[in-house]
Amino acid sequence: MAGKLRQYLSLSGGALLLGAVLVVGAIAVVFGGEHALSRTEFCVSCHSQTYPYEELKKSSHYGALGADPGCKDCHVPQGLGNFHLAVWTHVYDGTRAVLAEMKYDYSTIEKFNERRQIMAHYARMSLKSWDSVTCRECHKNTKPPGASAKAAHKKLETEGATCIDCHQNLVHKKVPESDLNASKAQGMIVLKEEKKEKD
Repeated sequence: MAGKLRQYLSLSGGALLLGAVLVVGAIAVVFGGEHALSRTEFCVSCHSQTYPYEELKKSSHYGALGADPGCKDCHVPQGLGNFHLAVWTHVYDGTRAVLAEMKYDYSTIEKFNERRQIMAHYARMSLKSWDSVTCRECHKNTKPPGASAKAAHKKLETEGATCIDCHQNLVHKKVPESDLNASKAQGMIVLKEEKKEKD
């Protein structure tokens, strides 16, 4: 009886150890994979992404306060609390981007620009759904200058707005701005109405 008990404990101890090793290995693969897929070098390995990366390097966001952001800093939520968003971004957005790379011809900037509006829309809608968490990582405790900016920032509290609702076209080549709430409600791109200039 004691021999059988020792054998059982030995087997169950080995199974627990094997299980623990497998769990640690799976965690290492998932976290390591997420880190590897978030590197700018990986993003720009697709030819189409070299265009927006060059735009980033010429933008006011690059080099500001001594920081040179990469793709992940805006397009992949960071931190353990947002890890599920990062994984989802790689699975969903990454798969869509790879399929588009195979389907469309991005060999020139002109061909890339033919799809720029839809790509900008997808990025904006992602930021909207994350409550612009990647913007907030760098822009903490913002103090909007002037009365109109302060009034616009009140929309964050009163209308469920988020950074990307108002701050579009900051880094990459300009495309018409989207009304993100209307786009979400209608399930399609709805452009913002152009403001009419006062006489």
